[in-house]
Amino acid sequence: MLTQSPVLVPRADRLAMAVIAASVTPLLLLDDALVIIAASRSFGSAFDFDVEGIRGKPLGALGSDAWGADHLRLMLTAVQVGGDPLRNHEISLTPRGKPTQRLRLDAELLSDVGQKGDDLILLTITDLTGIRAQETEEKISHQDKDVQLQELQHRIANSLQVIASMLMQGARRTTSAEARCQIEEAHHRVLAVAAVQNHLAMARTGNVRLRAYLTTLCRNITASMIADPAQLSLEVQVDESIADADDAMSIGLIATELVINALKHAFPDHHPGKITLSYRTTAGGWTLMVSDNGVGMNGAAMRAVAPLAPPGLGTVIVEALARKLGAHVMIAFGGPGTTVSISR
Repeated sequence: MLTQSPVLVPRADRLAMAVIAASVTPLLLLDDALVIIAASRSFGSAFDFDVEGIRGKPLGALGSDAWGADHLRLMLTAVQVGGDPLRNHEISLTPRGKPTQRLRLDAELLSDVGQKGDDLILLTITDLTGIRAQETEEKISHQDKDVQLQELQHRIANSLQVIASMLMQGARRTTSAEARCQIEEAHHRVLAVAAVQNHLAMARTGNVRLRAYLTTLCRNITASMIADPAQLSLEVQVDESIADADDAMSIGLIATELVINALKHAFPDHHPGKITLSYRTTAGGWTLMVSDNGVGMNGAAMRAVAPLAPPGLGTVIVEALARKLGAHVMIAFGGPGTTVSISR
């Protein structure tokens, strides 16, 4: 026992006991048989024990399953045998008639303070109940916010789809070919934004998987603008890239404009053909490409950004969004066909 130690003089012995008793952090001093030599008053207050009454009792006799659990006894024995401290070990303790507490235990072997062969263990107990409860509340709060955000994304997507439907109804009623064309283009732009909202509603990270997103966009365009898919097809080739919502929306709007531009200008007089939309991530950035095998455009084999069609809203949108993404636009003229690439 500590009071019999030849190493500590009685005055130092009493001082050590006083330090343990006065500790603000709950402490237990155990002998090699895990019998309590001393306990801090804070331990008694925290766990409703008479510190004088538990002195000389085994740790497992404190009346709680946790204090007497085999795994705790084995870990403390391992501290004695191996000499390695026990760090950040958490247990749940349910005192009789009280809520469950979450505790962190740290144990340190104290050699050369007792009799020969009688190493002592200093056991420190930290109450984490409040911290863990706060973490749980914060986790639940984050989950609630995620659910609310997903619900908002769904509502926005639904509202945009309603607007898109109204635009299509307006396009069908108008007798002006020019007005119908402009309304249909507005319809596809709204669908591009709605598709982003749908993918955000399904995701939990705020990111968009571009393959599913761009495939959905092209499927919508095909359904509303291609009368005979056997004659004119739209193929999507996208890797496993992921983009944040803002970039995904810009990429989707650019893709929509380029595909619509190809449908309007590459295949006059119901000329059969194929449009391919591809997106690839490279070591240095990414490339979005829309190519067709249509009638082509007049110009050099490759040149920097140029009007994609007679200057209009679509061209302005593509150029503005490319600048926003820090990308540049290139047009390649093949035989036949045209390829427009947006690269960053």
